[in-house]
Amino acid sequence: MPPVLFVVKATITPDQEEAFNRWYESEHCPQLLRFNGAVSAKRYKRLLGDDKWHYQAHYEFVDEVTFERFLESEEFAQLKREYEANFGAVSERERSAYVQVWP
Repeated sequence: MPPVLFVVKATITPDQEEAFNRWYESEHCPQLLRFNGAVSAKRYKRLLGDDKWHYQAHYEFVDEVTFERFLESEEFAQLKREYEANFGAVSERERSAYVQVWP
């Protein structure tokens, strides 16, 4: 089965940007990568474009079955709760997922 790319786009208020990046890199991404079947985590900051999203996080999962298991897991629920507790009031986010179609 082909891998799945889970994309989370986010905004953050300027006064929270440093704390947001520090938390994402030292806590959030490492926690997600502990999930069996999570392959990688990468983050990107917008350089060009008019959309409202400042950041994107890309998480790769080995396949669709694993990704679906992740979505239903307590680990994912906990990650969402921690995000809300830390940055829910100063951030917006949007989630999407893609299955690899080529090569």
